[in-house]
Amino acid sequence: MSPTIVVKDGKTWLVTGSPGGSRIITTVLQMVVNTVDFGMNVAEATNAPRFHHQWLPDELRVEKGFSPDTLKLLEGKGQKVVVKEAMGSTQSIMVGPDGTLYGASDPRSPDDLTAGF
Repeated sequence: MSPTIVVKDGKTWLVTGSPGGSRIITTVLQMVVNTVDFGMNVAEATNAPRFHHQWLPDELRVEKGFSPDTLKLLEGKGQKVVVKEAMGSTQSIMVGPDGTLYGASDPRSPDDLTAGF
């Protein structure tokens, strides 16, 4: 699960990973969905608000940044929505069409950074 390598047209396109425990799966999944399905670049996907749900506690944890309409819709479907501080962290590299490497270090981990050589 972590690291995760996404291949496009037979070539590495995205490499992402997350430290931690129960939030690894949802954090990595949201990075993949944000880039593949929503067309975000690696920085946009990294900075997008995240959500997480696990068996216990039975609540949908969301970061700040989701619209009030979205939260109301989720609550209307029976979800117990709880706004939490930052959750999950990723370090990712996306390969551009010309082979340029674009890195993104998650701002949720302020001591981390993206460095190139």
